[in-house]
Amino acid sequence: MFATPPADDEQRSVHWLPAWATAITLSLLLLLLNKYSPWLDKPKALLHDHAYAPLQRMVYAPLSGLSRQWQQWQQKEDLAAQVQQLRAQNGELRTQIQLLGHYQAENRRLRMLMDSVGSVTVPVMIAEIFDSNIEGYRETILINKGLSDGVYQHQAVIDPFGLVGQVTEVFEHQARVMLISDGRSRVPVYVERTQQRALLSGMAERSALTVENIRLDSDIQIGDRLVSSGLGGVFPRGYPVAEVVDVSRDQRNSFLQIELKSLAHLSSMLEVLLLDQRDIIPEVILPVGPPRPAQLGGQ
Repeated sequence: MFATPPADDEQRSVHWLPAWATAITLSLLLLLLNKYSPWLDKPKALLHDHAYAPLQRMVYAPLSGLSRQWQQWQQKEDLAAQVQQLRAQNGELRTQIQLLGHYQAENRRLRMLMDSVGSVTVPVMIAEIFDSNIEGYRETILINKGLSDGVYQHQAVIDPFGLVGQVTEVFEHQARVMLISDGRSRVPVYVERTQQRALLSGMAERSALTVENIRLDSDIQIGDRLVSSGLGGVFPRGYPVAEVVDVSRDQRNSFLQIELKSLAHLSSMLEVLLLDQRDIIPEVILPVGPPRPAQLGGQ
C-alpha cells in the first residue's frame, strides 16, 4: 500500500555524511589552531591582503564614489545657501548704512536749523520741502505745513544761512513759498558795510539776484553782504540775504549792473524755518512785482 523510498536516495544520503563530518572536523581544528597557535596568522594575512582586501575595495568602490559625490553636492548646496544668505545680509547692511547716512545728514541739517534759531527773537516752525516748481519766471517750493499748523499768508521763511522767501498760498496741510529768486520777488535790503538801502529782485531765468537803480557813484563792491531792512512789513530786519558777486560799471547806463548770490541754499535745502511775526507786525504788505513809485522814493 505504501511506497518505499528508492534505494539510490538512501545511498546518496549515506555518502554525504562522511563529507559533512570531515568538514565540521576541519572547521573545529582551524578554529582551535587560530585561537591557540600562530600557525595560521601568515596564511590569514596573505589571504586578507591578496583576496579579501581587493574584493572589499572592488565592492565598496562604487559606494564610496557615490558617497563622495553626494557629500560634494551637499557641500555645494550648503555653500550656495550660505552665499545667498550673506548676499541678503549684505543688502540689508547696505540699506541700513544708507539709511544711517541719510539720518546723520538729516540730523546735521536739523541741528544747523536749531542752532540758527538761537539768534531768532520770534517763534519759529520747522517745515520740510515737499516739492519744488521752477517755471521760468516763477520759482516756488511746497512745504508740508499749512493752516492746521498755524502757517499764514506772507509768512517769512529762512534757512540756517539766510532769507529763503515768503508764503504766498496756504492750504490745510501744505503751503507754497515764493523764493527770493522768483522773478516777482522784491526784498528791501541794505548793504551791511555802508548801510545803503536797495531793493533786491529775483532773476528766475538764472536763479540769481540783482539790485536795480544803484547809481554809478555808489560805494558797492564784490563781497559786500546785503541784509534785510525790515521795510515793507514782510521780512524781519537783520537777516542775511545775498552777497555781491559782480559789479559792472557801464558809463553808457546811469546805474550799476549788480549780480548777487543768495546766501540761503535755495537749490539744496530740504528743511526751512517759518518765522511767526503776527504778534509783532499787525498788518503785512506783500512785496510782489515792481514796487510803487512812493516805495521807490522811500528806498
